[in-house]
Amino acid sequence: MPRQPALARLIRPRWTVSAILWICVLGIMASFQTWRGAYVDGVLFYAITLMLILDRLTGGRIRLINSPLDAPRWVVAAITGALAVVLVLAPRHGWVDLVTMVAIGVTVLVLAWSPRPKLPYRGARAIKRSALLWAIWGVALCAWEATAFTLSVTMPNGLTNYPTISVLLDPIVESLPGRILFVGLWLAGGLSLIGFFRKRGQ
Repeated sequence: MPRQPALARLIRPRWTVSAILWICVLGIMASFQTWRGAYVDGVLFYAITLMLILDRLTGGRIRLINSPLDAPRWVVAAITGALAVVLVLAPRHGWVDLVTMVAIGVTVLVLAWSPRPKLPYRGARAIKRSALLWAIWGVALCAWEATAFTLSVTMPNGLTNYPTISVLLDPIVESLPGRILFVGLWLAGGLSLIGFFRKRGQ
């Protein structure tokens, strides 16, 4: 069998169902954010969508870093604690808040994109069930937010009758105890997604 040209091997796509779904979801989210006037969010989502497309076209060869990051737990905990203080004390929707959120997003993107050692096999059925549950939960929240926002700007008294998730959370995060609780849960959820609470060696 003749060998494929180097260029063909380089750009051979890997269009799995999950990859296509992620690209479609992020593309829809980018378009929605742009339509509602959140241009910064739209640009960020479009950039991630483009990165995923390029990653598939190059067969998964894109690497933001070449080796996995393995910082000590106390370093991660200290950085997370400092970020929590900033998010709690900084004025909402200000520049400090924006820069902190962007820094967190870039860091999580790098961590998620970095190569990781293979974890022990836990069974295809358990993985598929977990992925399905998270997908249903995520799609439901996105559909609620998008539908509520669309109705809130198109229907009479829409903002009152069809509040978005962010509007419902506003009274909670306006108070200091509520903001501490929300920031703590949000950061703890992020740490769990990057495996911070997983026992070393698992």
